[in-house]
Amino acid sequence: MSTPEPTTTVDSIERVFSFGTLLVEHVQQSLFGHRVEMAKDSLIGHGTTEVVITDSDVIAKSGTNLHLGLVRREGDTVSGALLALTPDELAAADAYEVEAYARRRVPTGAHGQAWCYVSADPVNVAERIALIGDSIAYGRCTPDGGWAARVAAQHIARDEERNRFFNLAWPGATMLEILDAAEAEVPARRADTVLVAAGINDLLHAEGRGGVQVGQDLIARLESFCEVMELQGRRVVVMSPNWVDTTLVHNLDLCEVLELRETLRSWCEQTFRDFLDTWGVLADRPALFSDGLHPTSEGHRLLAKAVGHV
Repeated sequence: MSTPEPTTTVDSIERVFSFGTLLVEHVQQSLFGHRVEMAKDSLIGHGTTEVVITDSDVIAKSGTNLHLGLVRREGDTVSGALLALTPDELAAADAYEVEAYARRRVPTGAHGQAWCYVSADPVNVAERIALIGDSIAYGRCTPDGGWAARVAAQHIARDEERNRFFNLAWPGATMLEILDAAEAEVPARRADTVLVAAGINDLLHAEGRGGVQVGQDLIARLESFCEVMELQGRRVVVMSPNWVDTTLVHNLDLCEVLELRETLRSWCEQTFRDFLDTWGVLADRPALFSDGLHPTSEGHRLLAKAVGHV
């Protein structure tokens, strides 16, 4: 492995941190047709785990069905290297990585922010989770704390010594208000993963703005929030709004809720950020709501299963 920092003479060069098979020469030859330029680097706040690969093409290229995956682990460091890839080479690397991985932004120890292939299931590999959201995330209308309490209990039970779950939900608040407060609250908890579960209140309190404008405002604020969190090494997971029974909640238009869901989903896909879509869990099931907006205990149980595999 060479040690010089990758050159960036071409504006479109992408930097990718790798700790696994992308560092292997025969894998690079197979994917890119040549050995790529690399520089030693590290990833702070992570540890590794084994991922079993079943894709025969990936196994053939790498020579093994056991690849390394990342888990969040406060105080640990993963050694690897930074690869300098062209857009075409980055696309080849994307195609090589199986569905168990997702390309996301990470801060490296020596060279700043880079891409990295991390677990596609962010909640499962998190250590310290912060939930920011509205009354549904808070668990209003349920005596047991709702879906978040169920996910928290399972998450902490996996490793009571290290795992934490902080419910910072704020009933009645808009996403814009929540994101403003979270920029101070989340770092104070040393969270590595941030669940964002809000948006309905922004539609309820649109003050004359249409759903399109509300969505644009949220995306602009989410972009800046994610940039701050990612530079701190935190991974943001944006959750979809839930279905709403508009026969009971008359000041909401279901089309605008669906439009917000699609706006968030599309933005996450285009910017390589995590989108957790729970819409189908409660859609067109009014019996799972206590008032048309807040889920019942059974509705929360189903949401917990979708979010944390509880």
